[in-house]
Amino acid sequence: MGTTDEPAENAENEVSSFPANPVEESLQQALAHADDEGEDSAATEHITAFVSTLRDGDLWVPLPEGAGAQEDGSVALPTLELEGSQFIPVFTSQDQLSVNSADLPFTVIATRELAGLLPDGVGLALNPGNTASVPIYPDTIAALAGSGATETAADDQ
Repeated sequence: MGTTDEPAENAENEVSSFPANPVEESLQQALAHADDEGEDSAATEHITAFVSTLRDGDLWVPLPEGAGAQEDGSVALPTLELEGSQFIPVFTSQDQLSVNSADLPFTVIATRELAGLLPDGVGLALNPGNTASVPIYPDTIAALAGSGATETAADDQ
């Protein structure tokens, strides 16, 4: 997991920089079909495709002061609480990170690797505070780590 101390450049226009990669393209499709109804709906197909694409992609993780490698060899990551669970804020591109966190250093890590390192009960807050934001609940993390069947990314999507 490499880090950079250079702040991300501020995204002037979040809309024009999205989607910037296959993960964001898949996220955009999943969000566009989130309200489709029916068990065999396009929403289910798009969410499943998104989780698969996300698993094979990279994530940008902000590293505010105190985060990152610790003296004992562990890695401290920022967290936020959502619906009583802990989530690690992550972003699908440097542009998405820059929307609200332009001054923070960050690291880029493979989603599969990060998911494999997370303790049970911790999820991912994907693009928190941005237009294309979605929680990845703790029960989906095993699928992202590649250790289980693909599950849906959000219960209420």
